Amino acid sequence: MSEKVHLWTKNKSATLKDVALDVGVSESLVSFVLNGSRSGARVSEETRMLIVEAGSRLGYRPNALARSLNTGRTERLGVYSSRARIDARNMFFADLIGGISERARETGMNVVIHASGDGTKKLLDLVSNRAIDGLLVYAAHNDPILRFLGQLVVPAVALADKIESLPSAVVDDKGGGTLQAQHLWQLGHRHVLLKQSNMTPSSARDRMLGFAETAEGLGMTLSWSYEEPLVPEGVNSDDVALLTRRQNRATALVGWHDATAEAACHKLTSLGISIPGDVAVVGFDGFTKMFAPKYELTTICAHWDRVGYSAAKTLTDMIEGKRAPEVTVQPVDFVRGKTT
Repeated sequence: MSEKVHLWTKNKSATLKDVALDVGVSESLVSFVLNGSRSGARVSEETRMLIVEAGSRLGYRPNALARSLNTGRTERLGVYSSRARIDARNMFFADLIGGISERARETGMNVVIHASGDGTKKLLDLVSNRAIDGLLVYAAHNDPILRFLGQLVVPAVALADKIESLPSAVVDDKGGGTLQAQHLWQLGHRHVLLKQSNMTPSSARDRMLGFAETAEGLGMTLSWSYEEPLVPEGVNSDDVALLTRRQNRATALVGWHDATAEAACHKLTSLGISIPGDVAVVGFDGFTKMFAPKYELTTICAHWDRVGYSAAKTLTDMIEGKRAPEVTVQPVDFVRGKTT
């Protein structure tokens, strides 16, 4: 039995010339009526109706490239990430893209994801050729692309992590850190292990700064530990020793995001350490999951979909020539789970 194969052949669509010949008018007049092209021509209502009817009957569809030449707009928003590969399985990106897409839908625009890794040249080609109307950027403060932002011919907005040279959309990271510290203090914890990111994005620094300032003001003792690259355990041997020693041990762990906190819970419970009986664990992100999680984390719910939406709104406003705020901050919510 032979295997079926499919071969796509391009169907010839109706052109401006086809419509013009059908109605008996010039191509430029048809383009003026159907594409909104610039023209000094005047057209009667009767002729306009004939052109519209012929275009519909013949199946004419405006050429997107031609339309962008006429309007100066592509109706596309670009999304660029150098910090991590954009992957729909990553709940952070899923929420961000969901918010961006919602704003794009409201404004009749499309979303183009830059999927060529962190290739600066390819990205610059994309924006310098006006293939998009604006760019949403998720990047580190020292990303090479930032040196070229002044060359962009389209507006850009930073996502999740502030970039000084761009309008930015973020969550209240520092406020979230404050809520974490206040909660652990109220539960009686006086020595806390802070598990920070080795990449030190500004969002992680801000939330840990918020925690540290509040905790130190309350008289809590803080110990710092940094995630090792490519080590998914959430805690290392030094962390475990600090959490289990007899004297002055840390009784709580704060992960810079939920993935770190969940990995810590998994590692500690595998060692026979009770969560939260022996060690309380707090995260930051608060993603809504489609299934019951193994650990119902106490966390800070950061509404990343709202960040995506607000960033896209700022960008579409800039495309329309409106002024943009330096930073748009989305509030966070404290969520009490079963790990404290």
